[in-house]
Amino acid sequence: MELSPLAREKLAKIGELTQEEKESIKYAKQLGDLLARYFTNNLSPDGLWKELQEHKKAGREFMLKDAQLRLLEAINLSSNNADFEKMCRGILAAETLKEAGDYSTIDHGLKSLENLRRKYREEKDKTYSQIKANIEKQVRMAAQQLAGQAAAKGAAIDVQGSVEASAKASPEWKSFIARHDATYDQKFRELVIGLRERLNK
Repeated sequence: MELSPLAREKLAKIGELTQEEKESIKYAKQLGDLLARYFTNNLSPDGLWKELQEHKKAGREFMLKDAQLRLLEAINLSSNNADFEKMCRGILAAETLKEAGDYSTIDHGLKSLENLRRKYREEKDKTYSQIKANIEKQVRMAAQQLAGQAAAKGAAIDVQGSVEASAKASPEWKSFIARHDATYDQKFRELVIGLRERLNK
């Protein structure tokens, strides 16, 4: 199949990479491989620190910031605690290697993210428990009325399962979670943007 003129032009341009661009691609791949090992628990925070230190010694301090920004992008509101802690430890490990690092400011920013994530979960859990408690009363009353019929047919009524399903399907929960997620997503994004700006300094 013959390539279109546009495809040929693009291919020609690929061959025109400068030495600097080639180096950039090479180290971006190295960093990707390094962080992949870290994300999959094949490298500890200490191991990450040592490998980043080697890059710094070789004059590639830019990789410290690049690693931090990639770790920051991997954090979200619904990250589990182990993953969140791992990303934070990686970001702080790299910060200790920077010539003009600001460990306390970055640490404070990450703690603000942690506090926001905790508040997000606590409010979500509290509201869900309240909705569930209200629905449970209704389900138990209905279950008592159906108990005789169910027993006669040899069926058991799964009250807890019905409560969980009803709570998650309720308009009250859906309305709350939409507002809750939108509010906290916005706050989370603002904190991440602030941290990104500090890391880019």
